[in-house]
Amino acid sequence: MTIFGIEISDKIYLPIFIILGAYVLDMIINKILSLRIVINKNLTKHEQRSRETVLMMCKNIIKVLIAIVAILYILQVYGVNTSALVAGVGAFSLVIGLAFQDVLKDLLVGATIILESQFAIGEIVEINGFKGEVISLTLKTTRLKSYKGEVKIIANRNIGEITNYSLDNVLVRVIASVSYESDNKKVEKVLNELIEKLNTSIPELKSKITIEGIDSLSDSSVDYLLTAKSSVKNEFVVKRKLLKEIKNAFDQNGIEIPYPQVEVHNEK
Repeated sequence: MTIFGIEISDKIYLPIFIILGAYVLDMIINKILSLRIVINKNLTKHEQRSRETVLMMCKNIIKVLIAIVAILYILQVYGVNTSALVAGVGAFSLVIGLAFQDVLKDLLVGATIILESQFAIGEIVEINGFKGEVISLTLKTTRLKSYKGEVKIIANRNIGEITNYSLDNVLVRVIASVSYESDNKKVEKVLNELIEKLNTSIPELKSKITIEGIDSLSDSSVDYLLTAKSSVKNEFVVKRKLLKEIKNAFDQNGIEIPYPQVEVHNEK
């Protein structure tokens, strides 16, 4: 090839073209995949997250395959017999496969998790007793981050029992305790007025707040149970807001919230 009268060897420009072609091909395929997996309002959040996780995995696999093919073409340019190389790689892969059985198990389990949509990135799950948000899911490992910031890296082959808290909304339970001297009708009236206001003022709610009634008669209090639904990520946000508003409402209406007391009797 001649450029500006200068003869350039095939071994210089062909590898450059191959690398550029591989890069452009990777970009085009990634764009096509991204367009195929768009946000669909008819899908649940879990299904959408699963789609995005599959998309990420497909992009990584395609990137590796394109890189391998590009390297083989470049080797051909330099006169390397790639047919013999591929045959040698096949035999070598068999040996590697026997030596790295655990890695293969990780890959198989990882593929199963993704294909069956058991969980996806961004969801709250519990695996082998550790609860957290899925921040990474590859064919080799799964990473969970707890609310404390702890990151657990789990080899996919070691994943046993899985609890997915993001497949449905969670039930938030709040106990409102009042003294035995409190008027039940007044307490229920205050709570009903309160939840009517809160049902429209707490954006994290996924259902209306319900007063289930008296849940238990404790040693020093009558306990009312209130329930509502929220996403697992907002469970404690909703609970804290409800407790704060219940405390304020009881204070404003003179309803006593009991607390443990100790009576001491002196013998004379």
